[in-house]
Amino acid sequence: MTNPEPEQLLPLGVPVLHVLLALGHDRRHGYGIMLTIEEKSDGEATILPGTLYTTLSRMAKSGLIEEVDASVDDPDYDRRRTYYRATDFGLDVLEAETRRLSTLVRIAEHQLGSR
Repeated sequence: MTNPEPEQLLPLGVPVLHVLLALGHDRRHGYGIMLTIEEKSDGEATILPGTLYTTLSRMAKSGLIEEVDASVDDPDYDRRRTYYRATDFGLDVLEAETRRLSTLVRIAEHQLGSR
């Protein structure tokens, strides 16, 4: 199956965007993703387990993330956990969404600056 163009998945829902930002180029388990979202947003964003695991399932089906083995050298390693990482396609989608949001912010700043 060939992935669509990244722009075809835009705009991303907030949970999907947060998961991709939390993963970046790293691999994390679900709880680690939840903690990273909260940490990177200085506590302003949280994701509840039900939303997270539904989102992870949808993201895996759409090719944005994949399940991976974790390194046993990782201090957070737990063989009972499922680890995820963003695919190259997922990172391309994140990059496209970042460009889209940057454009919106630039337009808003211009509009608000002319008041």
